[in-house]
Amino acid sequence: MFTSDGGARFRHGPWRGSALTAQIVPIGGGPINEAAVVQVFEVVSSLGFSEFLTSALGPAEQEPFLAVGFRVHETLRLLELSLDDDAPARPSMSTRRMRRRDLAPSLAIDASSFTSFWQFDAEALREALSATPKSRRRVVRSGANVLGYAVTGHAGTTGFIQRLAVEPQSREVGIGSSLLADGLCWLHGRRVRTVLVNTQPENRAALSLYERFGFVDRPGGLAVLRFEGSLPATTLRPTEEMP
Repeated sequence: MFTSDGGARFRHGPWRGSALTAQIVPIGGGPINEAAVVQVFEVVSSLGFSEFLTSALGPAEQEPFLAVGFRVHETLRLLELSLDDDAPARPSMSTRRMRRRDLAPSLAIDASSFTSFWQFDAEALREALSATPKSRRRVVRSGANVLGYAVTGHAGTTGFIQRLAVEPQSREVGIGSSLLADGLCWLHGRRVRTVLVNTQPENRAALSLYERFGFVDRPGGLAVLRFEGSLPATTLRPTEEMP
């Protein structure tokens, strides 16, 4: 983890184990401004990385990265749902806790459900599970086969559908709806008021599922930003800013 002079905190490390590509993830603290971005960039680039990706950022978070030369690499739709006092509909299929033996088939489903850039490996799944103070991992099984899985989490009164994927040959029979309903019921029971989920703009099946449950677009969406090479020499370090 790195903390800038202004107190902004960032998590950073290899992206999917790459020796050349690093990921920079803002995690709060002080203001994330151009100076903070330059500082974390210099720290990460000194480790030998030549390509840099951010996590999925909202419009305001993107601004200081764009100002120093990062560019949009991938975009996501960001959807939200307000949970009222009435309990959500119960899932039509039973779900169960994801166990160790469910990990490999769940990741295989993930690989068949998302483009390569967005696919989870075991480390990405662990990060999703630890991204919020409380999380829930569920699968739908048929005998020994995992047909779909979901990761749901929350921080305070904000909930997150962090991952939901269904085996391609088992779609459109209610598995995704059951996993989503299970997550929403769990969040409602924990007094969550707002639920967020993101997905690729071209993932029509996922968008249709979330829209059926009442999710609506949050303006601006999200974007992963990318930078390759070194910052221009004209980019000022925080200690070199002109008065």
